[in-house]
Amino acid sequence: MKFNFEKLGYIDKGSLELGDLTLICGPNNVGKTYVSYCIYGFIRHFKRLVDLSISNEQIEILKNEGSLQIDLNQYRKNLPEYLKNALKKFSQTLTDYFSAPDEYFTKTKVNFSYDKFPVDLTQEFKRKINFGQGETLLFDKAPGETMLTAAMQVTEKSRLPSRILEDVVGEVIADCLFSGTLPKPFAITSERTGIALFYKELDLTKNAILEHLTKSDKPNPIELLNSMRARYARPIQDNIDAVRDYDILSKRKSFIREHRQKYKPILDLLHDILGGTFKTVDKQVLYYPKKERNRDQAVIPVYLASSSVKSLFLIDLYINCLAQKHDLLVIDEPELNLHPDNQRKMAGLLTRLVNAGLKIMVTTHSDYIIKEFNNRIMLNNEIDNKQELMKSHNMVQEDILSPGKVKAFILKNDHSIKDVKVDRYGILYG
Repeated sequence: MKFNFEKLGYIDKGSLELGDLTLICGPNNVGKTYVSYCIYGFIRHFKRLVDLSISNEQIEILKNEGSLQIDLNQYRKNLPEYLKNALKKFSQTLTDYFSAPDEYFTKTKVNFSYDKFPVDLTQEFKRKINFGQGETLLFDKAPGETMLTAAMQVTEKSRLPSRILEDVVGEVIADCLFSGTLPKPFAITSERTGIALFYKELDLTKNAILEHLTKSDKPNPIELLNSMRARYARPIQDNIDAVRDYDILSKRKSFIREHRQKYKPILDLLHDILGGTFKTVDKQVLYYPKKERNRDQAVIPVYLASSSVKSLFLIDLYINCLAQKHDLLVIDEPELNLHPDNQRKMAGLLTRLVNAGLKIMVTTHSDYIIKEFNNRIMLNNEIDNKQELMKSHNMVQEDILSPGKVKAFILKNDHSIKDVKVDRYGILYG
């Protein structure tokens, strides 16, 4: 998938194509974070951006007759127009997405090449959506068929507003058409250290309401709504939400932890970099460092832990609890607060994640990380004593990185994005 950008912050014009591992390098203040956030945001909100709504007449048929046949071929035929409108809508909402001044993104355009955007209708599709206790929507499509059946189960006549029903059906159509087409993204921002530090104080909506209510005996509803607007770019807000919901999310299991023996090299290296584990006790997140012989194990609230531990908090949550095959993990500066040895290990961890089936996109300033990726790319070549060399550095087969999986880009001071050559000798970014 190739993304194109115009007038995005410092970038006048440029293109970027995603690989299994996508590296974005360059000096400070040239737009690396803008690019990664835009890609994350478009993929993250794609199914809401693409308008696949059904007509008012179809809504009435569904409500009155209890079922509706939806021809997916009609949507597939008009796909280029739907995608064009989705991209236009995303470009127009960048101001809100970045929580920026109104004029900041007025000339920005985000696009991507969708000539070969695949729609796979060979799979069976089923979905059940409950609206309270009295209403249920069932969706069903047989393998290889192009008709999606929507059926409504109600105890009495449906009272669902047509607008809500229209939105729900549109999102389910998008799920059916694009399931497996776009990766599910998760972003880990460079603000993650501060989020882990202040997670107890980050309920901004509640604070904004309380602050507004205490100012006046007669609160202004318009001012109240304005005070509740997001104060951060959406990826940062997503990180805040993840940390706030840590108690719930930490009970899940990623595909890596579900098959922990198969992916033991990933979990072992993560534990090595982190130097311990996280646990929740009485709704407080605690960090447990590795046990040392003849020394009591310290237990540290995460807000008192080192900056490196806080910077790894969301990475640990994602790998252990959230990751699913073919996801897209976006990490802004994976080297953040890490010693050079651990920066090299981080490159190894990301390589193992790529080889496990994840897509990874990183922005980085770290020579240590780039050089370590190069070392793993060069392991594809015939090298004398290769096995002994790998064993001496605690490397396994999953540490070998195919150059065909890597895309690299430099954002330059001339306001452009340069595609960097990657071959069997590594990333030739100079």
